[in-house]
Amino acid sequence: MLAPSPVDGRLFLAYPHDPGALSQSFDELQLLDDGGSDLVSRFMQDPYATTFGGFSKVTNFFRGALRPPDSPLHASRGSVGPNGHASMDEEPGFELITCGAELGPRPEVTRGKPLDKWEEFLDAEGRVEDPERIKAIVFRGGIIPSLRKEAWKFLLGFYPWNSTTKEREDILRTKTDEYFRMKVQWKSVSEEQEMRNSLLKGYRNLIERDVNRTDRHNTFFSGNDNPGLTLLHDVLMTYCMYNFDLGYVQGMSDLLAPLLFVTQNEVESFWCLT
Repeated sequence: MLAPSPVDGRLFLAYPHDPGALSQSFDELQLLDDGGSDLVSRFMQDPYATTFGGFSKVTNFFRGALRPPDSPLHASRGSVGPNGHASMDEEPGFELITCGAELGPRPEVTRGKPLDKWEEFLDAEGRVEDPERIKAIVFRGGIIPSLRKEAWKFLLGFYPWNSTTKEREDILRTKTDEYFRMKVQWKSVSEEQEMRNSLLKGYRNLIERDVNRTDRHNTFFSGNDNPGLTLLHDVLMTYCMYNFDLGYVQGMSDLLAPLLFVTQNEVESFWCLT
């Protein structure tokens, strides 16, 4: 049960469970204080306005509890009562109550220089020597377009930071084989089999709708028969095989599209997505 604190009017105390606690809490909070018979008749005539009109007072209690009594925001609505609090007796209607917290001055943030060199971060065997510095540069300034294809594969976990050039070649070979094995799985499903697999059919329908809604202003995806749209569809269908329980979630195509555009490779974009 909730009841006002006898010490602080902005504080409400919670008491142990009581069979009549709910109705008593409403009485204490005075959410529905318009009188029994009149309230019932108003509720029958307009249940939405009556219900929301009563429960909108909850925001007033929170506003009074979170703002100090002397705050100008505290007394922005209604008249000031004898106890120094703004009176909430008159409800002019529904309104959006915004938070009155003061966040302080906004710090000045300047954009740094983008990552424009890559080879200088690699040792003789191709390992990235200072990944934390690369992350800091990317965070502050981004990456120039010509380096995104290489840097994104590290930032998105396709390649380990400490991998050598030879190890990355092996990783790409292994991941390429794994990708096309999964692609063959859904490519080999016949129409009859797909009709009996409602999940796969549903995933395909969602993917086809989202692929058709891809931004066609980008030349990589422009035109109805553009091969970029086919790659986008194939990568998303292969992801369903990779994680069939999750399958396809609407919006994944928006995440994949820039990956595919930058890498220009369905295998690399797939593993960057995962």
